[in-house]
Amino acid sequence: MGTVKTKTKEAERAKPASSGAGKPPIRRTPSLERIRRFLNDVWIELKRCEWPTREQVIRSTMIVLGFIAVMSIYIGVLDAVLSWVTRALKLF
Repeated sequence: MGTVKTKTKEAERAKPASSGAGKPPIRRTPSLERIRRFLNDVWIELKRCEWPTREQVIRSTMIVLGFIAVMSIYIGVLDAVLSWVTRALKLF
């Protein structure tokens, strides 16, 4: 007598996923209840977030604006130097 092989969960997981070719995609219209539940879940997650204090926002904003100012000056100086170099090279 031969042994009977049964499918195990591992064998089921090892199967390649079917491509679903030939089957139309399942489209569900979102019901108002699902939309309401989603928005409620979003609100709950937003309450759990740790928001920065006013001082942290102001400090971070000042750092960003300062960095932008420094980079603007750097790029302006670099542009002026490179413009001078290219004009000097055109003379030769």
